[in-house]
Amino acid sequence: MNLIKNILNLVCCKILYRVKYVNLEKIKNVKRCLICPNHSNVLDPVFIYTKTDNLYIMAKSDLFKNKLIRWLLLKYNIFPTNREKVDFKSLYHSLEIFNNNNEDRKLLMFPEGRVIKKKEDIGKYYRKGAVYISANCNIPIIPVYITMRPLFFSKVTVTFGEPIYIKKEELNSKQEIENKSKMLIQKIYELNNERGKS
Repeated sequence: MNLIKNILNLVCCKILYRVKYVNLEKIKNVKRCLICPNHSNVLDPVFIYTKTDNLYIMAKSDLFKNKLIRWLLLKYNIFPTNREKVDFKSLYHSLEIFNNNNEDRKLLMFPEGRVIKKKEDIGKYYRKGAVYISANCNIPIIPVYITMRPLFFSKVTVTFGEPIYIKKEELNSKQEIENKSKMLIQKIYELNNERGKS
C-alpha cells in the first residue's frame, strides 16, 4: 500500500503536477470524516489518497465494468456509485463504513456528483449524500478546494477547510437537506477565494 502511494505521489504529485497542500492538518486532526472536494480533474482522488490513511473512495460505477479493474479498485477500498440516480446501495455501504465501529476511517466523495469542466457550471450541481451521511454517522465534513482544470506540469493547490458539523435533528425536511448540500458546495469554492486573499 505504501509503495503504491509513494509511486502515485512521485508520478502524479511531483512530476505530472506540482501539488501543494494548504491546511493539511485539517484531515490529520480528525480520525473519522468525509472529505468533500470539487472535481474537475481525473487525478483529483489521487491528490487526496497520497496524503490520507484509511481512506475509502466513492467512484462512478462506469469504472467498474472491467472485472480486473473492478477487483483492483475494490481491493483499495474504492466502491461504485450510480451518478444518474439515488444509489441506495452505495449510500448504505457508506453508512456501514462508519457505523458499528470506532476505527479511524475517512471517506472521499465528490458532492457535485460529476466532473465540472466549465467555470459557468460551478454551483449548479449538488448531491445530498454527503450531508445525509455526515448527520447520520455523526462525523464532520472536511471541504476541499482543488485547482480546477490544471495543465500538466503546472502547480496544483489542494486547500482543506474547517470541519463542517451537521446535526441529525437539523435535517428535518428534504428542503433542509437540500439547503445544507448547497451550502457545502459554496464552502468548497469559498476556499479558493480565501486562498487568493492570503
